[in-house]
Amino acid sequence: MSRFIVLKTVLATLCFLISNLVLANSFATPEEAVNSYITGVKTGSGKHVLAAFSESASIQYYDEEGKFNDYTRDAFAKLVDTGNQWNAKIQITDMKRTNKAANATVEFTWGENGKKGYVDYLNLIHNGESWQISDKVAHFIER
Repeated sequence: MSRFIVLKTVLATLCFLISNLVLANSFATPEEAVNSYITGVKTGSGKHVLAAFSESASIQYYDEEGKFNDYTRDAFAKLVDTGNQWNAKIQITDMKRTNKAANATVEFTWGENGKKGYVDYLNLIHNGESWQISDKVAHFIER
């Protein structure tokens, strides 16, 4: 019986360590952090959003109805975490970098003839270990 308890404890510890390794992303470039965000939004994965944004990040945007939205990283990750695939064209259209600071523009396009979209402006910083998005501002556009 005690061997079973030891084995169960070892397995639980290994599962915990492996899950922490999976979630502890280290992004070597600003593009990697932005791509984690894009993957999160495209696949409905809050985990990717949590990894891409710094803990203190702010996310602010105007939506399709013209409503201003203001989220913390964790609240935004919960909003995104649906598991639903989003059939939008998403691309990084601009990336500027100065040493350990960067800015990216990401454009989202969907709907009939790609008329609907968002333009995201992302600020990124290298925190000594990894690149992360420090804030996002965005606006819905109709083309």
